Order: sequence, then C-alpha cells, then structure tokens
Amino acid sequence: MDSRLLATLAPAALVVMHPSAAAAQDSNYVAGSVGYTFADDFETDAGIEASIDNGFAVTGAVGRSFGAFRGEIEGSYRRSKVDEARGFGVVVEGDGEVSALSAMANLYFDPAFQLGPVKPYIGGGIGVSRFRARDVEAVGVPGIPPVSGTETGFAWQLMAGGGIALSEQATLTAGYRYFATPDVEANVPSLGSVEVDGLGLHAIEVGLRFSF
Repeated sequence: MDSRLLATLAPAALVVMHPSAAAAQDSNYVAGSVGYTFADDFETDAGIEASIDNGFAVTGAVGRSFGAFRGEIEGSYRRSKVDEARGFGVVVEGDGEVSALSAMANLYFDPAFQLGPVKPYIGGGIGVSRFRARDVEAVGVPGIPPVSGTETGFAWQLMAGGGIALSEQATLTAGYRYFATPDVEANVPSLGSVEVDGLGLHAIEVGLRFSF
C-alpha cells in the first residue's frame, strides 16, 4: 500500500478502533461556589410585605461535560435575614430569616469562542427546594406574632458567567445566578392561613471546577 495513503488512513482507523478518541474533551467534574445574594421583596396575601437583607449562598455539584454542554446535579443552601416589614400604610423593623435548601439538575452551554482568557457559559436548572421562613415578624406591631412556615416544591434557576483555566483540570468561575423557590403557607393565629411568596434571589458568585 502506498505510504502516503497509509498515513492518511491511519488516524481515521484509530478513531474507528477507539471511539473514545473522538470524545477526548468529555470529562467528569466536581464544582463548588459561594455567592453574595440580593433578594426580591416578598409579599403575603394578607397585605403585608417584607424586604430581605443581602445574604449568602453555597453550592456544590458533580457533573460531566459532553462537547459544548455540561450536565450536573447540584446541592445548595441559601439564607438571608428579614430587613423591614410593611403593611396597611406602616413601615417597621423586621426580624427573622428565610432560607432554602435545594437539589437541582442543571444544564450548561459553553460556547466555542473565548473573550481573551474567559470562556463564557449560560445555563439553567430545575429541581426541588425546601423554603423556610422562620420567626418572621414586624417588630413592635401588636397582635401579629412571629410567622414560621416551611414548604418543599419546584424550584428553578438561570445562570450566566465565565471561566478562566488555571490548569488543565482546574477552572476559576465567576457569574450571576437567579434562583426561585415555591410559596409558603403559614398559619398566623390572628390572621389565619397566610400565603407567603417564595424566595427570589439574585446572586454574584465565584467558584472552582475540577475536571478528572
């Protein structure tokens, strides 16, 4: 056989004999991040609203990249304090905290281009979250005791950001995330059953991803 023809066919033969060579970019990974959160105000169907202080979020995930996509399973925890309460024309100091413990399935898209050293990404996820409002109250308002409630249900999130390769395995990431939880049904002695809006959180986060 002509040596030039052999040289041309050899790489293709290797791919046929070893299909994994075509998927050399595929890899498993673990990832983690910490975030600084900004919460949307939440309302109740009793005419009472509350604003939330900035809080924190921590996430951890295991996943696999396949071509330009990554799929992962993520666990996360978020917590914020209540800032102030408003209702019936009155604004008072608020107290208590809200939190969310979640399990999510995420899908990311990593475009082929880069912006200098930064490789952008976008993603989204769905899953379940336990949203908890604990001892939420309007300080100094008589007749309305602290409200507590827990609800587990559907949650969703959207993510966008970029990564910078620190080595062949490690990537430093930074980005934005919006996360939303289900509403909570709370029982208030003086008001009866009260529905509290779910938690809507904006977050700026940094993290690390390790491929293996």
